[in-house]
This record gives sequence, C-alpha cells and structure tokens, in this order.
Amino acid sequence: MKLRPDQLARHAGEPLRPVYVVHGDEILLQQEAADTLRQAARKQGFSERELHHAERGADWNELLASANNLSLFGDRKLLEIRFSGKPDTAAAAALEKYAADPSPDTLLLLLLPKLDGTAQKAKWFVACESAGASVQLPQIDAQSMPDWLRSRLQQAGLSGDAETFSLLLERVEGNLLAAQQEVEKLRLLSNNGVLTVDIVRQAVGDSARYNVYDLADCALAGDAEKAARMLAGLRAEGESESSMLWAIGKDARTLAALREGVDAGQAINALLQQNGVWQKRQPLFQRALQRTSPALARSMVAEILAVDRAIKGQSEESAWDVLLRLTMAVAGRPLFATAG
Repeated sequence: MKLRPDQLARHAGEPLRPVYVVHGDEILLQQEAADTLRQAARKQGFSERELHHAERGADWNELLASANNLSLFGDRKLLEIRFSGKPDTAAAAALEKYAADPSPDTLLLLLLPKLDGTAQKAKWFVACESAGASVQLPQIDAQSMPDWLRSRLQQAGLSGDAETFSLLLERVEGNLLAAQQEVEKLRLLSNNGVLTVDIVRQAVGDSARYNVYDLADCALAGDAEKAARMLAGLRAEGESESSMLWAIGKDARTLAALREGVDAGQAINALLQQNGVWQKRQPLFQRALQRTSPALARSMVAEILAVDRAIKGQSEESAWDVLLRLTMAVAGRPLFATAG
C-alpha cells in the first residue's frame, strides 16, 4: 500500500499494518510521520519501543529474528530502524525475508532518506510495501515553501497580511524545523490569531538562525570583512558549527552548481530556478558567480567536507577555522590560493 502524507493520520486510526517504510529528506516531516505512527502504535497495544540505527556489518537476521520474540512481559513492540542511506545487500535480503512473514506482535518502522524510483522497485521495498505501507514525504523547495508555510499558519489558527507573511517567509527561508518552531512561538504571541509585521519582527527577527542567514547574504555580497566579524560574533553567542555549516554550506554548494552549469553552457536563469534560489537572492548569487572561478568552486565543496569532518571529530582541524575559510571563499576572498 502507498500512502500520501496527508492520508497518514486517518490511516493511523485504523488497525496498523505490520511494516511501514517512511522515506524523505525533510527531517521535520519524517519526525512528524514517525510520531503519528508511534502514537497510534501505543494506542493499539505496542507498548514497547526498540530503536536501532542501521550500520554496515550488522547481523540483520538476528535483528529481525528478535522481532518475533515477545518481551519478558509479553508486550507487543514497535521495532524502529533508522537508515542513513539505502539498505545494503544484507539488510535488503533480511528485510525481504522478514516482510514475507512478519510478526503479528511487532510493528516494523523503517525511516530512510528519499528513495528514487529504482530503489522503490527493489525487492525489499516491494515486499515491505506489500506487507504494510510506504509513505513518500515531499521535498519542500523554494516554490512549495510558501504554500507549506501558509498551511502551517492556518493549522495554528494564524493569519496576517501579505507583508507580514513575506517577512516571516524570508526569516525562515527553506528551514522547516525553524519555521515550525517560529509558528508555535507566534501562536502564543499573536493577538487573537492575527499576526502583524511588528509581532513577526520582534519574535523572529533577533533569532540566531536569522543572523546566520544575514551572514550567508553578507558572504554572497562579497563583504569579507563584515562576514568574518559576523562569524566571530555568532560563535561568541553560542551558535553551533552545524547550523553555520547548514546555511553557509547550502549557499556554497548552490554557487558551485551554478558555476558548473554556466560553464557547461546552461542559462543562468534556468539554473537559478533549478537550484531553488529565491528571487530576492538571485542578484546576490549572480554577482557572486562573477567572482567565482571553477577552481574556487571546487575549493568550496572541499571545504564543506572538511567542516563536516571537523565537526564529527574526524580531523584535527577546528571546525570554526574551516568555517572561516569557507565563508571567505564564498565572499570571493579565499585565505589560500586555489590551483587549477
């Protein structure tokens, strides 16, 4: 069975199926879908929850065999497995085998990144979908973000004029987790559900996450000195390296993709749209592109990976030092010469 995300809540009120595959790249939407199934499972007697993170080399036969074993107290259980990518060969074989004869006392919930059409035709996926249901979560891009945000505001009982909505949309640009948090905050601060520009500016305008966007725009504008000061200030305020990488890295990747596309003869306007660049920010990217050589674009991609390794403790470099290099590269003032 295939389920659309908007069908999940109603479906969860019915007897649950043995297996669910939820896949998509939006963290918020995946969390919400999983929460819906977890709550329904508890109501239907799956009182125990067992969580596993899929790892290469895991004994999948043993893991899924445990799904057939009741706990010491005879409780039905929810077995939740989170994947960082597609199941490897061993996992796929074990899932296919399990789905052919799932335990009636276990609900298997698989959480994965977005699976393409080929992956959805794999034997393990088809078997799990036949035994239960799959839910493909949408990707909320620049074009669909306004409708998504309007829907969330309506669900929260909030309304406002076009200027207020545009300001809020600008402040939470492209970040669903931040957007949902701000909607919940605004619900408490609104005047009988009515939002104004002042309310949004006061509630959202001083958030560190918005300052991260200020930094990204400053770097794209080529103001290297100011960008360096902003980076140091955000570090002093306690902003995390991960959130900095999310904002700066996203723009750096987009800039590199634009450079590659233009060099391949593609039209810049089409490239901007394909890469989900908001209309307001298109002039920033166009100016940044003029000062970004192919070598600098490659260097930015390498620095993104270097920041990620530093954050994970996989290198001896300071993540903040590499973030500074990445920010300066986006600003067109790389700290080290780029070759090629």
